[in-house]
Amino acid sequence: MEYGAINFELKQLRSYLAVLEEKSFTMASRRLRLGQATISTHISQLESALGTVLIERSSKGFSVTPQGELFREYCESLFAGLERLGREMQAEGGPSTLSIAASTVPSQYIIPGILPTIFGMFPGVKLHVEVADSREVVEMVKAGGADMGISGRRVMHASLVYHRICGDSIVLISSGKGPAALVPSEIPGLPLVGRERGSGTRGSCERALMSKRVRPSDLRYVMECTTTECVKQAVMAGVGAAFVSSLSVRDELARGLLRIVPVKGLSIQRDFFALWMKSHRRRDAVRRLASALTALLAGK
Repeated sequence: MEYGAINFELKQLRSYLAVLEEKSFTMASRRLRLGQATISTHISQLESALGTVLIERSSKGFSVTPQGELFREYCESLFAGLERLGREMQAEGGPSTLSIAASTVPSQYIIPGILPTIFGMFPGVKLHVEVADSREVVEMVKAGGADMGISGRRVMHASLVYHRICGDSIVLISSGKGPAALVPSEIPGLPLVGRERGSGTRGSCERALMSKRVRPSDLRYVMECTTTECVKQAVMAGVGAAFVSSLSVRDELARGLLRIVPVKGLSIQRDFFALWMKSHRRRDAVRRLASALTALLAGK
């Protein structure tokens, strides 16, 4: 083999490490937000380039070959070197970048409005915002894929720190058609547009309805969306009603494009949290940013 001809791409190496760390193609796919077919292709390409088998696959799962373990060490060493290079370049005066994984509502309706103030408080800092659902946000922070997460979902873990930044309420919205008000037992009769499973909004809504003896399996979802904007557009088109963050519909309510349908005895409140790893090398900077977000949002 002519090793000088081997050409790896970082995305292939990330897929390989993710599969080994998660011990699952499915979980690696969710973590990297790539299709399982793409993950499999990346690993097959690596095996072809190296001329050896890295992972033995079977119907019961997979096992890592000795060559695969050796290649794992290479990949880990490479990414450690890249991270060290980034730190050294920043120490030489390059811009400091904080990566934030944020769920849909914070990324679209909370963060943008306060960015000018944040940049004024943290001169020279660049922010990279990755949008994911609440479950994925937590996993990205745990896996080191983001310095900070902002999510409406709190998954307790010994290595994570949570810091409340603001509150929110979830409301039932409809277009001009439909009932003026409801009781919880009537909700299963509605065609609903909902966020995907793993969404903090959907989770909070379903937990609140369960307290009123309405099970998630009772709900009639006619459409699922991965973004709140998609949900709102579907509701305005008359597809159905939807539970959404009150923060996300302020403009549409003011313009008369959507209306809130009160549900007697049902109040859905939740908090948004900043989260980070206790052992994160930049935890002090992340903590200062979380405190700044809390102070800014308290005045809104």
